[in-house]
Amino acid sequence: MDDSVWVPTVFSKNRDAPVVVTWQAPGNPPCQMGLDNSGFAVMAFVCAVCGSTELEIFALGGLRRGACRACLHEQRIDIETFDYTGFARGSTGAGTARIADQAAFLARHMPPGARVLEIGCAAGLLARALRPIVATERYEGLELSPARAEATLHLDKVYDTTLPALQAQGIIPEQGYDMVISSHCLEHIADINTEIAGIRTILAHGGLLFVEVPNRSGNPGLPYDDNRAHLHFFSVSSLVRLLGRHGLDVKALETGAWHDARYPDCIRAIARPAGPLPATRYSLSEHPLLLGIDEVIVWGAGRMVDEILAHYFDPARIAFFVDKDERKHGTQCMGREVRPVDALHNYPGCTILINSLEYEDAIKGQIDSAFPGVQAKIITMSDVLGAA
Repeated sequence: MDDSVWVPTVFSKNRDAPVVVTWQAPGNPPCQMGLDNSGFAVMAFVCAVCGSTELEIFALGGLRRGACRACLHEQRIDIETFDYTGFARGSTGAGTARIADQAAFLARHMPPGARVLEIGCAAGLLARALRPIVATERYEGLELSPARAEATLHLDKVYDTTLPALQAQGIIPEQGYDMVISSHCLEHIADINTEIAGIRTILAHGGLLFVEVPNRSGNPGLPYDDNRAHLHFFSVSSLVRLLGRHGLDVKALETGAWHDARYPDCIRAIARPAGPLPATRYSLSEHPLLLGIDEVIVWGAGRMVDEILAHYFDPARIAFFVDKDERKHGTQCMGREVRPVDALHNYPGCTILINSLEYEDAIKGQIDSAFPGVQAKIITMSDVLGAA
């Protein structure tokens, strides 16, 4: 192959390690070249998902593929050219029931008024099913096959080239879409990292990516899928890892999604760009059950104080703690005194927060039997955590 098409993507060298070059030719799997201990050049294929060189190479139908033992991804090494522009229909996703099921899944996650881009929209059947149930501001698609002629009946605009090509031409805006749909397309793309990185840049703040691919072979009864147009064979682990590698956090995932009789087991995932690390706030002490209550008495000075209350409960809302453990009496929790449980006799009508999950019911019973005159309002951690 002409060396001019091999583009280095990683190059590292130091005094203690040999030169290592990782590259990927257009339409080919990534490879890594280095020197062994004897100084001889060696080449290893690299997992496109996790970068591991620990691929088990095997042949199926006369073509090599690699199985990554680190992330359980499989990818083709020997790739046959497939001309989608001359393909009669493209993947139209046969079956109205399958399209309706996919639309229903998307409708549960897609915000109304979304700007949508569907990569590989085929004949536009998903758009036709989805738009009546979720309003969209704009619905665009990419389709290389002649099926795009029919897709124009259901979408606002259909492009006839790939996402990287559109981005290179400045046609697709950054952060221009609230929802990007990639249904049974990712497994057809050689350079999946460039594809996902491109999707990441066009997602608006809070935008969502929907991906559907066959689950490994796509058929529990068949150990391998030898569809020559499929270049990648995703497991749940490898799909989640690929998305995470590009800063996309999976929010919903299911397997067993039906595509057709050949692929009855597919993975569906919804992911969104991961935001900055969240700041902690006193969300538990803002619970509706605590509205209008100035202070609570916390029953239980155990480990959940440090693990939960210290992060999410305003100490100014705590009068003091009570605990049956005499060793804790007189100590401090969150700057508040820990007292014996008998102290409750002096606070009729108080509000008690039971800071225990395992002994919640037992503590309720003890309060009712040992402190009947207190007539306390009891709130449990189950209550406040359930709607945190």
